[in-house]
Parts: sequence; C-alpha cells; structure tokens
Amino acid sequence: MNAKDIFNKRQGSFLTALGFALVILIGIIDYLTGPAFSSLVFYLIPVIFVFWFAGRSRAGILVSITSALIWVLTDLISRPSSPHIIIPLWNVVEKLGIFFIVVYILFRLAEKEKALKFEHGQFLSILDTTDDLIYIVDPESYEILYANNALSNLARSKIIGKKCYEALQSMEKPCDFCTNKYIFGENKGKPYFWEHWDRVHQRWYRCVDRAIKWPDGRWVRYETAMDISASKKLERERKNMLSMFAHDMRNPVITVGGFLSRLLTGKAGPLTEKQLNYLEIMIDGLNKLEKFITNFLEFSRFETKEYEPVPGPIDIERAIMKHMEVARIEADKKDIKIIFETHENMAAMVKADAIQIDRVIANLLDNAIKYTDSGGRVTIKLLNRDEDIFVQIIDTGIGIPEDHLPYIFEPFYRVTRDSKGSGLGLSIVKMIIEANGGEIWVESMHGKGSSFRFTLPKYHTN
Repeated sequence: MNAKDIFNKRQGSFLTALGFALVILIGIIDYLTGPAFSSLVFYLIPVIFVFWFAGRSRAGILVSITSALIWVLTDLISRPSSPHIIIPLWNVVEKLGIFFIVVYILFRLAEKEKALKFEHGQFLSILDTTDDLIYIVDPESYEILYANNALSNLARSKIIGKKCYEALQSMEKPCDFCTNKYIFGENKGKPYFWEHWDRVHQRWYRCVDRAIKWPDGRWVRYETAMDISASKKLERERKNMLSMFAHDMRNPVITVGGFLSRLLTGKAGPLTEKQLNYLEIMIDGLNKLEKFITNFLEFSRFETKEYEPVPGPIDIERAIMKHMEVARIEADKKDIKIIFETHENMAAMVKADAIQIDRVIANLLDNAIKYTDSGGRVTIKLLNRDEDIFVQIIDTGIGIPEDHLPYIFEPFYRVTRDSKGSGLGLSIVKMIIEANGGEIWVESMHGKGSSFRFTLPKYHTN
C-alpha cells in the first residue's frame, strides 16, 4: 500500500466519523427543540454529506441508516402524547420512506461505481499488454495521467505525474506539434492521425490522438503511437534503390539510342530498307523506355521531396497559350479544335514554380488530345476567383469509367491494360499542384469526355 492509498483510507475514515458526529448533533438539536422547529434543511444535511463524501461506501450507507434511526427516535421522543396518533405516525413513515429511498440510491451508486472501477481497471490492463505506446494527458496542465508498460519501459523512469513535454520530449515548454488544437473544441471525440519523428529515441511513430473523458469527468488527450521505423526504413531503401536503378538504366539507354541513330543515318555504312524499318522500331521503343525512366526519376524526386517548388509570379494565361500552340500540331493531325475561354484583360498571375506548372499544362493538354477522337474539341477555361485562379481543361474524348475515377491520380495506375504511357503522368501532376498550394480533381462521363480542374494560389505583389 502506497502513501496515496493510506491517505485516501484515513480521509475516508475521517469523513465517516465526521458523518456520525453530524448525525448525532442533528439528533440532539432535534430532541431539544422538537420537530416543530426542525426544518427540512437540517434533515437533508446528513443525506447530502453522505451522498458526496461517504455515501458510495459501506460506511456511508451505515451513516445513512443510523441517521434515519436517530431521526425517527427523536421524532417519537420529543413529540407530546396525542390522541390523534395517526399524524405523528404519518410523519415517521414519511421520514423513513425518504431515508429508505436515499439508502437504495446509495446502494445502486455503490454497485455502479464498483462496476465502473472494474471496467476502468480492465481497460488499463488491456492497454498495458499492447506493444504500442499509449499515454493519457491533461490538456491544460500537460500532466501525464497514465502511461502503459511499453512507454514506461521506453522512458526507463516513472513518468506519471510529470509534464508530457518534459518526460517524453526533454523540452522546457509544450511542443509546437502538440495535437490539442486538433482534437478538442469542434473536433472533440474525433480521431486525429499523424506521423512523428521522435528525436529523443530516433524513431518514427504513426500516432492516433483523441479526446476522451476521464473517470473524474474531465476531458483528456489519449494518444496511441505505433513504431513504424522499420517500415519507413524499408520504404526509403526501396525508393532509393528504384531511383538508382532507373538512373543507372538511363545512361546505357541514351548510349544505345545514340548508336542506333548513327546507324539510321548511314554513318556506319549503307542499310537495306528492312534494316532501316527495324532500326526505326528499335529507336521508337528506346524513346518510350527513356521517357518512362525520366518520368520515374521525376516521380521519385517529387515523392522524396527532392523537387521543392521555387514559387514566383506566373502569367498563367500566357503559359496556357504557349502550350496551346505546341499542342495544335498534334490536334490539327486529328482535326481537333482547341478553344480558349477567358475574360478580357484578366490579371491571371499565380504564385507557383514556372517549370513545374509548364509540366502540368503540357501533360493535361497532351492527354486531352490523345484521348479525343478525330473531329472532337478541347476547351480550356480560365476563371479569376477571390483567392486563386481556376483552370479547367475539357475534352470530348472517350472519358473515364466511374469506377476508375477514385484511382486516376495513383502512381502506375492505367485505366486499361493496353493504355500507353507509364501511368505516372497524372501522379506527377497531382504532386506538383499540391506542392504549389493548389488542388486538382477530375469529373468524367464514360464515352462523353473528361474535365480536369485545378486551382493555384494568386500572386500578390505585397
């Protein structure tokens, strides 16, 4: 038994003794003054005292029963004899009825509290058996109220009662990444998912935070942290390996392409028509392979945050018109009309990386023309909104089946197996738009065309 348990036991004994003393005192006052001068407040004092302090224990119930007996006895002793005995008997029955109700309520409260304590203990026992790190913190004082065995063993010290930012992060003030602002207020009760690099233990954790109610009625922060360092390491090694592999492949592909081009131009001697055809097929295949490798390298760099955007002012209208002129060459071959709709004299300046946005416009225009049949139409709309510029590229092409729409921006995803390309173009487009502070989405109806839409933040001169 620790000091806290001893203190609680002594406190309970003191309150019980005080309850008995109060009941006896009220009995003496009631006997001396008579029930005519006793008020309901005097009779409710022991009930209130027992309910709040000692009523949910056996001693508290005993206090209630004792107070009821004293109440009845003083009422009988102090009351003068009267031929109309029905009235004092009625008063006695009324008082006994009130106390029996109170005692019944106390019994039920004691049972419920015992069940709640058992459930609370079982809940904490289950948390102690998991390998995930779990702790509960008061959001105002930052005091750790509970920490499971996994976290206590990792900390190698008793951390309950300490400040979470001191015990877990070795900091002198609350962490700047504290999640209190995400789980309380209007988000109370909703889970918040996030990943955290623990600089103290040099580990990656996937965390889930939620506001829950503690047994004393206050709202606290409950956090579960799962160690994902191993998976993060494997993911990083996989990305690095694939990136190195693609980079190493690119050089021999370029070399082979160069020699094939020399053969095709006849610099290594005359070739037959059949040999020339074969060489053209080989060069076309190498060009596709080189494009795939280039896309993959670019995708890897975006995914690993190697390509950080360098934002600056871009005239988005001029950028679109520039790419429209390039796209018209292929559009004219398929008799596809390209239409540009915008307001006159619209200041369409966005804040983004010019090279990256060029890639986005070129990719979306190329896809629109590629998947639009001859005689179709590609429309580009530009809209100036309050905080951003809205761009819409609409085609009358084959469209995208509805069940494919949720996955269209995922890496390596292709609508059909015979689709040309690496399946990385739209993934790179999405990464670029989001890295530059915008959003992108698509609406499509199979057989009727698609509409790719994206936004970019405005450039403000101030």
